[in-house]
Amino acid sequence: MKAIRSLLPVLLAVSFTGPLTAAEKPEAAALAVLASSADLHEKARACQELGFYGGPAAVPALAALLNAEHLSDYARSGLEGIRDPAAGAALRKALATLEGPHLAGVVNSLGVRREKAAVPDLKKLALDGKRGVAAEALASLGMIGTADAAKTLQQVLASGSADLKNAAAHASLVAAEWLAKEGNAGAAGSLLEAVSRAVPTGPVAAAAKSQKDVLRARR
Repeated sequence: MKAIRSLLPVLLAVSFTGPLTAAEKPEAAALAVLASSADLHEKARACQELGFYGGPAAVPALAALLNAEHLSDYARSGLEGIRDPAAGAALRKALATLEGPHLAGVVNSLGVRREKAAVPDLKKLALDGKRGVAAEALASLGMIGTADAAKTLQQVLASGSADLKNAAAHASLVAAEWLAKEGNAGAAGSLLEAVSRAVPTGPVAAAAKSQKDVLRARR
């Protein structure tokens, strides 16, 4: 595999109107790589660098790659790492334009970021089988783990297909952990009860019972 060239020469070539801070220098270098004719490997590395050093200025360049055949995963990784709200907004905006694996990837990234503002969008995707990412949307709702996210999980547990009930049950175990951790033991308990009703036997049912026992012990 071709060795990744140092970003230093690129950094030195970047023109700017004022002195860059220590944090801005690697961001500027990575953005210069994305705007250049660098090879795929270098651009992938630049996306990853932006996840560490990037801020709002890096978001448009990464968002533009969310539908790129070979760079979309790296672009999502970069956006996952940028804590500025602009990164989450870019991922939410992409939901309307992407399809297939690229859409599924963005849905997953919203869960990784615990992007609470995305809950309404993820609810629509979880309840709309036509877009093909219902299971991924349920998983992300579980990772976000808010009371609003839990309502959609409970809805699917009550009336979804068998496959989606199973996906919602797994997601609910994750959501219940977040709810309990953030002081909403009541919502966590209700969600676990819904899991027990929807999936009464098997490993998921056993895990739900174990979590309920832990909640009771904490009271």
